[in-house]
Amino acid sequence: MLSGLTTLVIALAVGLSAMIRLIQGMQLRQRVSVGMTGVRELAELSGILDPRDLQDAFGPPDMNRIWTQVTLASIEKRRQLQGFLMSDSNLHRASIVVGAVAIGLDHWSTELLLLLAALAQAGAWVSALRLPR
Repeated sequence: MLSGLTTLVIALAVGLSAMIRLIQGMQLRQRVSVGMTGVRELAELSGILDPRDLQDAFGPPDMNRIWTQVTLASIEKRRQLQGFLMSDSNLHRASIVVGAVAIGLDHWSTELLLLLAALAQAGAWVSALRLPR
């Protein structure tokens, strides 16, 4: 289905993208656990992109536009598809594994999984483009 070079390039791109999203998600989770949850952190982890909808879901922020009362559990309860694509660590870890397996194993099923992982990573980056600044 895919040539060897194409598979390698897609696998490396998926792995790199997933690593970046995984590291960024860990940083966001750390900011939330410290109590420094801003609009960007909350939007990326939950997938709620409109600041008004964020306020409806999590209440009003403090004077410094920080939500100190928000926890990771409350964010995950309200997570939408975009938040799942951008910040789910299991999805990104699975994408890394699929990329590594696709490099070593030439089979139609691994190529299909690689294409699904590439679509998930592309969806994460497209969703990230819509984040509030």
